[in-house]
Amino acid sequence: MLHNLKGIDHALIGVEDLEEARSQYEKLGFTLTPRGSHIGWGTANYCIMFDEDYIEILGIVDPSLETNGLDTALEERGEGLLGLALASDEPEETQQSLAEAGLEPSDILLLKRKLELPEGDVLPEFKLIRLTSSAGFSAKNLFICHHMTPELVRQETDWLSHANGAKFINSIVVVVDDPDALAEYYQRLCGSINVTQTDNTLTVRFGRGSIIFVNDRDIDLLFPGLTISDEMPPLPHLIAMTIVVDNLQETENTLTKNGIKSQKIATGTLRVNPPEANGLLLEFTDRPAS
Repeated sequence: MLHNLKGIDHALIGVEDLEEARSQYEKLGFTLTPRGSHIGWGTANYCIMFDEDYIEILGIVDPSLETNGLDTALEERGEGLLGLALASDEPEETQQSLAEAGLEPSDILLLKRKLELPEGDVLPEFKLIRLTSSAGFSAKNLFICHHMTPELVRQETDWLSHANGAKFINSIVVVVDDPDALAEYYQRLCGSINVTQTDNTLTVRFGRGSIIFVNDRDIDLLFPGLTISDEMPPLPHLIAMTIVVDNLQETENTLTKNGIKSQKIATGTLRVNPPEANGLLLEFTDRPAS
């Protein structure tokens, strides 16, 4: 890929009650890290770590402080996928390269958060670059992340082991008005070889994961049998995430044991509907995209 981009870094899920969400995702078979909190903000998180990417579950713990728009997002859109971070190993070079390509990146932003470990708090540090809304996401919802202290966020090997067999993020699905209109932007962002257009979707590969853009009329092509509410939030809407697992039958057994309803889909995935995953349409697959 262009601009020193390496793949998906993490996906964000916004939730109303952070502790309730932690419990629910444990029932879904995930191992969660200890709680983290954003310094100077009223938000905190739990993370689901994989070897290269991860999921961040984000909630408000002090509404009197800045929430970076999470309060508004929850009020207007409800729980569910908030955004996506891409990974860069050289953020300064990435920022300069994006600017030279006319992709209008933000300046590099610095972020710290406190991770509450039993032996004492540590402070992971990050560099962020926000991308323009031309990428088909709402403002602030697509950005690039570089980990300055990666050893802190993956210091326990147990954090990478999940009862449901989860291994990595396979895809994020975003509902937009016109997927084709985004093709030129993503060809410039990550190279034409990583962008695939069909009559109904635009798929953008980032390492071993992908973003799939679809319009609201063709969602059923990706998710057969899915009932879409008439109350879908304004577009763009991050609707779904697919996770690669070791063994789909073992994943189903874990969900059933924990009282989670799931549905086998003819496409070869195991579906958990949004009410069981804090607003996220969650699917598991043991057939990652090649």
